[in-house]
Amino acid sequence: MSLRSLWLGLSLVSALLLAACGATQYSAEQIVQRMEATRAATNDAHATVAIDFTSDQQNGTFVVEGWMKKTGRTDEAGQSISKLRALVQSASKPEMQGTLLVSDGDIFWLYSPSKNQVVTGSRADLPRGVGAAGPTTQVLQDMLTRGMSALNVEVQGEEPVAGVNTWKLKLTPKADTQQQLQLDGIVQATMWVDEARALPLKLAIDAKDMGKGNVEVRSIETNTGLADDLFTFTPPPGATVVDVADIAAQAAPQAATLDEARAKVTFTLLAPGDLPQGTALSEVQLVGDKTVIQNYSGGTLSFSLVQSTQDVGRDRQPPAGSQVQQISVRGQQATLITGSGSEQGSLLRWEENGVRVIIAGTLSGDAARTVAESLR
Repeated sequence: MSLRSLWLGLSLVSALLLAACGATQYSAEQIVQRMEATRAATNDAHATVAIDFTSDQQNGTFVVEGWMKKTGRTDEAGQSISKLRALVQSASKPEMQGTLLVSDGDIFWLYSPSKNQVVTGSRADLPRGVGAAGPTTQVLQDMLTRGMSALNVEVQGEEPVAGVNTWKLKLTPKADTQQQLQLDGIVQATMWVDEARALPLKLAIDAKDMGKGNVEVRSIETNTGLADDLFTFTPPPGATVVDVADIAAQAAPQAATLDEARAKVTFTLLAPGDLPQGTALSEVQLVGDKTVIQNYSGGTLSFSLVQSTQDVGRDRQPPAGSQVQQISVRGQQATLITGSGSEQGSLLRWEENGVRVIIAGTLSGDAARTVAESLR
């Protein structure tokens, strides 16, 4: 399980805790106003949340217990800075069990018991939404973080959830949100909001080809006066402590030539013998001794050829509305993703002789296949 997937699962719960902070017949506007008022009045929250997601790439379930406490400070964007603690109680992937995220509002610690490793850094070291356990949960987190103001809300009635009366709301991204998140209007969600407390209790998102996800609050309490020591962390004895900035530096690509890259990596590095007209090799980047990126450009075309013995490419999610095909390339099963609308281009990926190969850029799907078959 990668740092990306662990972080997403925990930060998703954090986003939901912060959202807590969306009867008489109420309009959608009135319900949203009540939710916003509840969020503003919430100084701390403690919740247990169950999450499941399904996509063409990954499936998973986990239960997370989370705590949030506002610091009274805001960031550069004017968003509230909060202290956070989130513990994975159970997960379909055993290596996630017991994973713990703690942040005091300035420093974070991400502890993986399965690795006995602590990744730490400043709040700014991990951009919001880094990585994803799946495309659906990434969209879900983005929508939660942007808040109800980014959504069109339609009241669909009332419905009990675990014995609690709730408003059932249909959520669809507003036009500017669709554009910013590249959703092309295909994503919608349903939220169930506690009528008495104006707290979100359940959220189901349907991103069609990108997958589906559900978040359900099993328990939640607010403004109980959480102690500050909940949001401190001391690495266990013997644990390896890694600074996330060092991880980023090690993963930074270094400029190289093809010959230098071939001499460095442990696999046979391939290069295309047939390029789209007008394109040529413009750059070679080496990431450690396991990944090589060849960049090609010319005219209006540009694309990258990535070869790696690491698990690369699975975090690159297809744009909403794109076409995903399973095809054969060089005698191997491959996935071809072609964009539509403003997301023109293609991504072709497969594995060959233990090496993962990706061709991605503004070239057509047919051109990507031609480049792939010409690799020598």
